[in-house]
Formats: sequence, structure tokens, C-alpha cells
Amino acid sequence: MTWAIKSKISRMERDDFSQNNLWDKIVFSKIRHLFGNRVQLVISSSAPLSAEVANFSRSVFSCQFVEGYGQTECIAGCWQISDDIRSGETGIPTPVNHIKFIDVPEKDYYAKDRVGEICIRSQAVFKGYLYDEVKTHETIDNEGWLHTGDIGQWTKNGTMKIIDRKNSVFKVSDCLYQIWRRNTFF
Repeated sequence: MTWAIKSKISRMERDDFSQNNLWDKIVFSKIRHLFGNRVQLVISSSAPLSAEVANFSRSVFSCQFVEGYGQTECIAGCWQISDDIRSGETGIPTPVNHIKFIDVPEKDYYAKDRVGEICIRSQAVFKGYLYDEVKTHETIDNEGWLHTGDIGQWTKNGTMKIIDRKNSVFKVSDCLYQIWRRNTFF
């Protein structure tokens, strides 16, 4: 399977998204059949996706696989352009958003190094949490920047990559939860 995926990704890097090679007929067609043989576009934007999962999906479905970055408080912060098949990158900022990184010294991330906490300012940013002004002011600063809590890095080609979280623990009601890497195969 690994060889098949590497071979298929190599073809896709040359803009060949066809489904007519040996691997498609022997391996990938069976998986595509489970999804009705009709998948034309896959979009991932809920969390950073591992390269293995993205490449597997690209290979199996022979279609555009787009990764984006957003959250409940601001949709579509960044988006891959359709012909970008690099895995693990969330693309370029959408035209309505301004994005900056700020220092996170406790984790040794500094904006001068093109890495830091992602902050977004735009009309796409929410106005605040209903009935919770304290949480709103913790999330949006006085200049209107949404502090996402995600750590991003600008790549050499100008796209953004999510590399960490400022805080990997979150609280729901009276329980604390550690965020673990979830997007792996069984």
C-alpha cells in the first residue's frame, strides 16, 4: 500500500489525477467503490491533518484534496489553492483576513522567526461569546485581533502550517482534557 501511495503522489505532483494506472485498478478502486465511486473533492479544515492521511486520501480518490485553516470564531483563515498538493500546509490567507504571528516565549516561538501564535483580524472574525464578555476579551484584543491559541509557521513558499497549540489542555465544565494526536489510522 505504501508503494502504491508514493507512486500515486508522484503522478499527482505532475498534475496527473487520472485513475487509470495499475494501482488504481488493483488497490484504490476497491476503496473508492466503498464511497460510491463519486468523490471529486475532499476538504479538510477541522484540525491539522497528518501527511499520511492526506496522501492516502489523495491517492485513493484521485481528486483535489484541499486543506484549510479556520475555527468557530473565524472561518476560512487560510485555504490551499486547488493545485497545491503539499500535505500539512493550510495554504495562504483568504483575501478578507489579516494574519500575524505573536511571540510565545514560554514555548520558544518568536514572530521574527516566522513562527508564533496565529492572530486574525477581519470581518470574518466573530463579535464575541454570547453573555461572556470576559472570555471575549481574553480571545479578541483591543485592536480586534483574534488570538487563536494555535501556533503557526510561514513556509518558504508563503503558506501557513499549523505546528502546535499554545495550550494543549482544555476545560469542559468541571473536567480537564489533554489534546492528543487524533488523525492517524486505526
